Amino acid sequence: MLKIIRPILLPVAAFAAAFGVPATVSAQSILLSAGDFTLLGGTTITSSGASGTVISNGNVGVGPGTAVSGFPPALIVNGGIIETGSVTNQAHLDLIKAATGLALMAFDTNLGNVNLGGQTLLPGIYKFDSAAALTGALVLDANGQDDAFWVFQIGTSLTTSVGASVTVINTGSNGGSDLGIFWNTGTEITFGADNVIAGNYISGTSITAGDGTAGGARLLALAAVTLGNNQIDALGGLGGGDWTGGLTYAADGITMVPVPEPAAVLWLAPLGALGFTLWRRRQGHGKAVA
Repeated sequence: MLKIIRPILLPVAAFAAAFGVPATVSAQSILLSAGDFTLLGGTTITSSGASGTVISNGNVGVGPGTAVSGFPPALIVNGGIIETGSVTNQAHLDLIKAATGLALMAFDTNLGNVNLGGQTLLPGIYKFDSAAALTGALVLDANGQDDAFWVFQIGTSLTTSVGASVTVINTGSNGGSDLGIFWNTGTEITFGADNVIAGNYISGTSITAGDGTAGGARLLALAAVTLGNNQIDALGGLGGGDWTGGLTYAADGITMVPVPEPAAVLWLAPLGALGFTLWRRRQGHGKAVA
């Protein structure tokens, strides 16, 4: 006898798990509470510029150290200074979590000793076993994608030359507001003077910015952050974005995965609803009726 098999569609989460599709519908920044800061240091934050430094759209925080100097004359717009305590302690834990997750991602390309200057890079995960350098202009080509991201896994330090720049081209339909750029270094980050920077810069030790360096960025370090005359705006990305798009945490809270495409969510949702209805009917089949 031919056996008829009635397919039962799974709810969204189970369906996604069964077929390897992330079940996340909306993304939270992988920085968690560290994303509330434009500057975050572990030991000191120092602005040595006589005038001109402006930190925008985020807090300036330090902990467990307590030394924040040069504010004023440096200005904070839409933020404040938060010294050591529960808020900065949690921000550092979240920063370490983000740095660990970024470092664990499988890379697409090992750039070895390639200088980032003069390169045009599509979205992806780029690895340097040791130090990375940027001399000149780096172009990040989003290739018309929404939720695209670039992750730079740098074993030791990142050093940029005077006048180095990072720019993004060919954004998707959202104008680039949902893009992600993450620089994750094992040791120090040193920017030359007059740089144009972009992204979330995470340092296992310290970050130093030369005079005139500016851009849409966060400078997040486990040790010291040192500024000259700089303008750093956490919401200075394209379309007012903060360069944290494209990635979210998987269900284990450690692994990082790409944000699901909206189309995937749209077709998963009705399938999940239908599957749940059929499952409820199946559960009721064979029950006695009083």
